[in-house]
Amino acid sequence: NKMAKKKEAAKGTKKGKKTKDSLLAISMAFLIMFPLMYLMLPTVVFVFLSMLPTLISLIVDTSSRSKLKYKWLCIGGLNFSGTMPFLPRLWFGQNTWDGAVGLFLSGGCFLIIYLAAFAGWVLYRCIPPVVLAFIEMADQRRVAALREAQERLIEKWGKDVAVEADLKILKKKLPATENAPKMQ
Repeated sequence: NKMAKKKEAAKGTKKGKKTKDSLLAISMAFLIMFPLMYLMLPTVVFVFLSMLPTLISLIVDTSSRSKLKYKWLCIGGLNFSGTMPFLPRLWFGQNTWDGAVGLFLSGGCFLIIYLAAFAGWVLYRCIPPVVLAFIEMADQRRVAALREAQERLIEKWGKDVAVEADLKILKKKLPATENAPKMQ
């Protein structure tokens, strides 16, 4: 009984320590990141404007029923890769709010960044059907190989090996533990 109380007390102190440590970590991160974000505000503004297609695709992505949404990852990866070449130009050039917005609105920069995001969207739309076509072709080859093997077995063992039955009827007749009919 005393041991159980000691364990509960130890859990309580561990839980309190974890909460204290997490609050300390969040506080330290805020104390470090807030001044850095303020110092790098032109970069934050430029990256925010550049990554708008990714943000929009993250918000709008309702096509997937699962929790994992891949549209924003595909668009975001290429969108970010289109953004990266312009960051040194911002950092070593006019690193101000006006410089960040001016760089973004310059014809080539805006066009390249958003075309990269568009390329990510095109890949998101085109790659899955191509992969599906390859999987279907592989499945068809496997079915053909299995039919050839079945024909060889019929030639070797006779027609008694091949039992034609509706799978639904077969599953109803067999116990749940058996997957195939017993051979005699």
